[in-house]
Amino acid sequence: MLTLPPKKQDAPKQHIEPLAVNAKDAARMLGVSERTVFNLSQAGKIACKKVGWRSLYPVASLKAFLETPDE
Repeated sequence: MLTLPPKKQDAPKQHIEPLAVNAKDAARMLGVSERTVFNLSQAGKIACKKVGWRSLYPVASLKAFLETPDE
């Protein structure tokens, strides 16, 4: 008779905070439209990193934008 080893218990899933998000999520985080995220990026107010065809917005850049005083 063949016996199988016991099944491994699934490790508890850890929540990983993203380092960067897409335009839709960046807009949701800032409470603005995707177009506004694009405009802020074009104006140099938030960073944007192209990875292949995707545009990613670093969460740190979004937080820094919110912490800067209004012009």
